Amino acid sequence: MATGMGELDKRSMAARSATLQFSHVFAKENTSGNLEDFYTMPAKGQGVLGEGSYGKVSKAAKKSTKAEFAIKEIIMNQKKDIERFEHELDIHSKLDHGNIVKLYEVFRDPSGKKVYLVMEMCTGGELFDRIVAEAEQHEGAAFGEKDAATYMRQIMRAMVYMHKHGFAHRDIKPENFLLQHKGRDAEIKVIDFGLSKKFNLDPSKKAPMKTKAGTPYYVAPQVLQGNYDEKCDIWSCGVIMYILLCGYPPFYGDRDEDILRRVRRGSFDFPKEDWANISNKGGAKELIQLMLTLDPVKRPDAPGCLSHPWFAGMFEGAGLKLKPDFAKSLTKFRHVSRLKKVALTVVAQQLHEKEVRELKATFEEMDKDNDGTLTVVEIVEAMKKHNLEIPPDLEEAIRKVDTDGSGHIEYSEFIAATLTKRQYYRQDVLLSAFKQFDQDGDGFLTVDELRLVLGPEKAEVAAQMIAEVDRDSDGKVSFDEFQEMMGNDDV
Repeated sequence: MATGMGELDKRSMAARSATLQFSHVFAKENTSGNLEDFYTMPAKGQGVLGEGSYGKVSKAAKKSTKAEFAIKEIIMNQKKDIERFEHELDIHSKLDHGNIVKLYEVFRDPSGKKVYLVMEMCTGGELFDRIVAEAEQHEGAAFGEKDAATYMRQIMRAMVYMHKHGFAHRDIKPENFLLQHKGRDAEIKVIDFGLSKKFNLDPSKKAPMKTKAGTPYYVAPQVLQGNYDEKCDIWSCGVIMYILLCGYPPFYGDRDEDILRRVRRGSFDFPKEDWANISNKGGAKELIQLMLTLDPVKRPDAPGCLSHPWFAGMFEGAGLKLKPDFAKSLTKFRHVSRLKKVALTVVAQQLHEKEVRELKATFEEMDKDNDGTLTVVEIVEAMKKHNLEIPPDLEEAIRKVDTDGSGHIEYSEFIAATLTKRQYYRQDVLLSAFKQFDQDGDGFLTVDELRLVLGPEKAEVAAQMIAEVDRDSDGKVSFDEFQEMMGNDDV
């Protein structure tokens, strides 16, 4: 029996809006050319953002879009542990959080001597330098409690996210946080996962970490003993909070051994001349004492730190109001074609922080447990709080936003689902997203290239997705077809 066109349209719509799950790890190994084929590097001696024993970090522009990125050059023969470096790349590529610097692309020199990491541009320098500048400006004192709380909330949110996903950073210090820009309101970003360690989230299978890693001023006593867990990061964050408020560390000394001796004892104080006006009970000093608790069992975890009254007091009444059309954005995403969902997720990870600032603030307002993800309950509770109508199909719509099948809404998933057309339908944004798929740079997206994103087992799905937007039926998607798909509100 012949099938009518109406029935075919229904099947097409059902396929297009079907639940699609795919990995959000878009940091790719670029095998189709050299770094200079894709990025305009600065002249020798110019555009250097930082240098170290590993090599240097330079400012560069992507040739296709003119967007700026930070390129970290790694000199491989200066890397003592190549396996650890590869482990660092693997961890960094899996992290999706607004306070963790993004890794976009990896290039390897054909000679094997150098590796280049294309990362999110941060122009505000290290938190360490910001603390020094603040201390000099205020004659030894550092930040006020509100500013310190703003930084600490971002730092601790990143820690909640990392620990929830089974990663301990193990080298938390002000030098490993970058500021998005030089302004007072700059977002803070965690960097350097060279000492990070994956741990088992199952308590029955969780083994203590043994490697003595870290930096003397910030290292936890248990790390020095070679028997510790992810709460080593909490101790280090407590040291940073102390420094933010007074400008000097709680454990000090002229030599490393003097510093470490004080760390092992875990004894510190709050000198009256610098701490007399800092809140105590239910405040900053109490939280620092908790974070620097010698016994790790009694030391709070990252969510416990963020639930401390000090944070609530600092940000009381600062909540963001959800827009009336918030639910419409989520439910509309459910009907978007599968390829457009993947493309919007790529866009969400590539847009500059300032372009999604309001969406990021909305996400953080709803994320009540500060774990860097959203649940159905958190979304519904936020909508109720703002007196928004709860659509009957909201839960189903939220499930469609969960494109990696994790059971909750990741940061990039939320941004992808709530982006406005004005934010993503721009030539530079679309071209950058398209080139993320177009692995060989020939100007077409093929089934094989899409499989690299979706996974090798999704060949049939990839073919269907290409066919959905392949207007001239040549078996591939041109940029014009990609742009048409992104501009069509119905797909």
